[in-house]
Amino acid sequence: KNMVSNRSNSSSSSPCGQTVSNQLSATAAAPLKGIVFDMDGTLIQLNVVNELIQRIYQVADEDPLGKCLERDDLDVMIAKLSPEGQRKAKKTIVEILQRHVDNMTIQEGGPELVAFLARNGVKRAVLTRNYERNAIVMQQMYAQVMTEATFDLIIGKDTPYDTSFPPEQEIPKADRIRQICNIWGCDTNEVIMMGDSITDDIVEGNRAGCGGTVLLQPIGYQLNHFYGTRIGDSRERTPTMCVESLTDVRHFFAAQMNNDVCYQQGEM
Repeated sequence: KNMVSNRSNSSSSSPCGQTVSNQLSATAAAPLKGIVFDMDGTLIQLNVVNELIQRIYQVADEDPLGKCLERDDLDVMIAKLSPEGQRKAKKTIVEILQRHVDNMTIQEGGPELVAFLARNGVKRAVLTRNYERNAIVMQQMYAQVMTEATFDLIIGKDTPYDTSFPPEQEIPKADRIRQICNIWGCDTNEVIMMGDSITDDIVEGNRAGCGGTVLLQPIGYQLNHFYGTRIGDSRERTPTMCVESLTDVRHFFAAQMNNDVCYQQGEM
């Protein structure tokens, strides 16, 4: 099966990765050392990002200090609200994330992919804007259906940042990718960033200099497109590959490993 999806979202996306299937290379400058996974909408089915954004924006619209604030990073915006607005926003986040944990469902093909990577010595990290405790719940769910080790590293939005590792990027998640690579003892071009959002996972993976970025598009559609951006409308929002399932990812890597094919930066 061709793992590259050329189908587009009729409302907000353009064809993705039309030439990626021809970019496989048997000559690799850097072998694959690890994969950094987004959690919501990638390792688990439910993605609460769009709901969180919309609900917090509603709180800001009703707040006397929030109406004129730039609709950008949620944490930054919440910190600028009135005390009552901050209380409402934080309460909203807690309620949504708790419901999210209560209804958490493993993404189809996820345990098989993670197990395959573990058996082949590829490191696995979870990098999420969700809370670390929720990511641990997800890890426990994976552990219940796997005999292999699940994830080597989990970093949530509240995971303490290593202050000895100075940030260089504008986006915190890109800095976290560099931090993961520092812990693993590898360069960013030796890891792949995988997620379901072009505005978050793909942009940050590209900014961090990852060897590749993979956009998960169930049924060929990008589900997390609240910001109205289009796939490929800039270099940073262009993934190396689009896939419809995590099973596709496992089949892809299995084929490459069987052929002793690695990847180059920007090629998978």
